[in-house]
Amino acid sequence: MTGFRVMKKSDLGFFMQLMDMVGWGMTPGDYDRILRFSPEGCFIASQDGRDLGMVATVNYGDISWIGNLVVLPETRGKGIGADLMKHAMDYLVSTGAKAIRLDGVPLAVPLYRRLGFKDEYWSLRYTGVAQKHAEPTSRPMQRKDLDKVAELDLKVFKAPRRDILEYFYGLYSELCYTAWSGDQLIGFIMAKKGKDNVKIGPWIAEPGYGAEAVQLLYSVMNQRVGEKLWVGVPEANKASVDILERNGFAALPSSLRMCYGDSSVVEKVESVYGLGGPDKG
Repeated sequence: MTGFRVMKKSDLGFFMQLMDMVGWGMTPGDYDRILRFSPEGCFIASQDGRDLGMVATVNYGDISWIGNLVVLPETRGKGIGADLMKHAMDYLVSTGAKAIRLDGVPLAVPLYRRLGFKDEYWSLRYTGVAQKHAEPTSRPMQRKDLDKVAELDLKVFKAPRRDILEYFYGLYSELCYTAWSGDQLIGFIMAKKGKDNVKIGPWIAEPGYGAEAVQLLYSVMNQRVGEKLWVGVPEANKASVDILERNGFAALPSSLRMCYGDSSVVEKVESVYGLGGPDKG
């Protein structure tokens, strides 16, 4: 019989084993972040004392997220992944979540559909190498900007994630930039150092400010010239796709954004030039 337990700091080794196995580029720092923001909502499945897989959640109130569902190869097809998903979903529903979202890789989409998740849109993936650009017009993000950053993010993402934004700013302030029209914040970008690349997102700009969105990207690129970049984009944001392709980014396999429960509240994809991440929106 499959048992479940809450993931703890001592499970870092198993987490890294699974992440290295699937090649998602997660780091011990990602593990710290996962536990910090969901200390009771990440689970490990085991049988007869052997750990078999994991799943993580993050809760933004009415809207929540499931990510990092991974099981050992020899257990695939035996229902462990489905059991982990059901356990995570039951947990999030018990907290009052009205909508549960995830980014599903194509092989897992049939499972998610069987569990009641509905398709929303394809989440595209792009990778490229940072090139040097003329000095961009965007400004380095400052701590005093975080109130307005969180306000704009809530307007676009439709769920409050100020704590996570502030956390990433504290770790990677040199990779965070803002765009302004007078004293109005009209865009921002945040990025973090991954295992073997720089992961961009969230990258947000108000409608009509595509040129400023480009400048935000160039600001990050200038900080990491020659390094590999990774970004996820809603398929409907053609402006972002155009920016990335014009700058030499190449498409990677996509995933499907899906929702269980109330799907009436959806982020403003026309303003999302880069998603925050597959495991947290």
